[in-house]
Amino acid sequence: MTTEEPIESEDPMTAPMRRQAMVTAVLTIAPLTLLGVALTTQSWWEGLVVGVSFVLVLGVLREWNLDGYPPRSVLAVVGTTMGWIAGALLMTNPLGFFPLALVGALMLARVRRRFLWIVVFALAVTSIGAVAFLFHPLTGERAAIYLLLPFLGVLFVAAVILVSERAWLIGRRFERLKEIETQLVVARERARFVNDLHDIQGQSLHVIKLKSAVAYRMVRDDPERAESELLEIRRLARETISETRAMTFDRYELNLAVEIENAQRLCESAGISVHADVDLSGDAPAPPILAHVLREATTNLLRHARPTVVSIAATATSVEIGNDGVAETDGDPERGLARLRERVGAAGGVMTVMRGPNRFVVRADLAPEQLGEVTS
Repeated sequence: MTTEEPIESEDPMTAPMRRQAMVTAVLTIAPLTLLGVALTTQSWWEGLVVGVSFVLVLGVLREWNLDGYPPRSVLAVVGTTMGWIAGALLMTNPLGFFPLALVGALMLARVRRRFLWIVVFALAVTSIGAVAFLFHPLTGERAAIYLLLPFLGVLFVAAVILVSERAWLIGRRFERLKEIETQLVVARERARFVNDLHDIQGQSLHVIKLKSAVAYRMVRDDPERAESELLEIRRLARETISETRAMTFDRYELNLAVEIENAQRLCESAGISVHADVDLSGDAPAPPILAHVLREATTNLLRHARPTVVSIAATATSVEIGNDGVAETDGDPERGLARLRERVGAAGGVMTVMRGPNRFVVRADLAPEQLGEVTS
């Protein structure tokens, strides 16, 4: 009997799914079990045995995950088995099998050929119930209580656990797909940057290479032509450097309205809900520096945070983007904003970064008189 390979390691984002699966299982099984135990328990020590068994069950529930259980979980199996054996031998509480059924179902839910093993487990629990007839005569009523009820009870508990885990697993896979989609969005942006860099440098470098060869051949035969070619090479190199610097530091002009649409599209494709409050009315267009702030903030939240909701507020003189994600510890989401803060300040504006327990906000404000003056 081998455990299924884990789909992926547990993720903090799936913790609510784990809680939901646990609550579903407990609310489905616990009320009937506790009510039955309360109605059938005839002495304090019977209740004590069943209570200890349920404490062991709670220990396994705390370890409930989709990737297996620690070795100490075997103690819960042994303890609940002994409790059911004692209950069957003394023919006291007929529901003493429930703790064992729950522990067994939890541990068998992730093994290969789980349905076969669950049936085998149900038969094993039923066979333990049969020890009641070693010291008591067999009757139809007792057979139903100590044979049929344990068998059906184990199948019921296992069905609840399997359904809960299946919903949990589907949710975890869905979260993983959203994470992959977010990574693809970032990868597309990187590919776009590489393509832009190739477009800027590729042709220029090729022309520089050709003109360098021409200048080399003309150095002795036609010095004036060689000088002309070298001047052209210098001009091309200067333009290429300027264009590369402009792209690297986002100095090419952007349109705020277009960037808002792009940010919404990128976030929604990553499964993130977006709320936008935009008012760009007015004669003068919003300065491109605000679009740069929005683009950098969007890239940061996709790379460094795991938000579920993003809010965008924009006017002709300000832009604000907030999210409820928590930045990961292996990256600094503010590092890419440092240069933008300097540029916003140089343009006569202020850029602020506000970080809270469940909120990360980037905001840039420009003075109204800066409209039409700030171009990068």
